[in-house]
Amino acid sequence: MDKAKTTNVIALSIKPIYASAILSGRKTVEFRKNGIPTDIKTVVLYATQPEQNIVGYFNVKSCETEHPKVLWEKYGDHGYIGVDGFMEYYKGKDSGKCFIIDKAYQFKVPVPLHACKSFSKSPQSFAYLLKSEWRNLKRKVLL
Repeated sequence: MDKAKTTNVIALSIKPIYASAILSGRKTVEFRKNGIPTDIKTVVLYATQPEQNIVGYFNVKSCETEHPKVLWEKYGDHGYIGVDGFMEYYKGKDSGKCFIIDKAYQFKVPVPLHACKSFSKSPQSFAYLLKSEWRNLKRKVLL
């Protein structure tokens, strides 16, 4: 079995409401506060409970690391989140990341977590995918 992992493709756990907003184009940035590398090129979306499915992915145009107030000023209108929720998310943090979404792709049929070979439980921060699984997932895009 192929055990080689991707180096610039990760899976993120994301609430279904935000995954849907990304896939529909209403959310064009993804805010994060953890140690996700800034050189990521593609983010696979794992929609958390109640869906618990891999629903699509997006290509990353760029990533910015800034103080949360700066991120809000620059990208708040694109994040599909209110200022109160945003400030609560970054409470006590001196910096955050903003992944600017280039293009998002929805899968024809969501992939259940139990069918994923790259990680066996919901990614807590992020997870790299097996190269073979990433090749297979890309074929599931809704045209």
